[in-house]
Amino acid sequence: MSKNKYKDKALSAVNKIKANVKETYYHMKDIPSITVQELAEKIKTHPNTHTTKKKLLGISFTFYRLKTDDEYFYMEANNARILQLDGYVGEKQFVSYRSYRDSYELNTPIKLPAPIK
Repeated sequence: MSKNKYKDKALSAVNKIKANVKETYYHMKDIPSITVQELAEKIKTHPNTHTTKKKLLGISFTFYRLKTDDEYFYMEANNARILQLDGYVGEKQFVSYRSYRDSYELNTPIKLPAPIK
């Protein structure tokens, strides 16, 4: 195995451990949280979500926008794969997921500033 493969496996393991620690901490402290995957499903199924589909360079993309009282969500997906997800409460951003970054995994819990409507 090459050094890059070992590095990737190590980063993946560290991210999983961080997600498990966060989830346990949030559960113990009763802090409301949600994963990127769960948030994406809420956005997709919310009745007020505005959906736009585009085909760019032969690839189909879906763009989702959801605005409630003081919450705003923007999500991009390619088929079932979430490429980008941003969530704001008021002017404050509480989630910024990009599929090409290592910082968030789809199952990493995110602390919610307030319950999602």
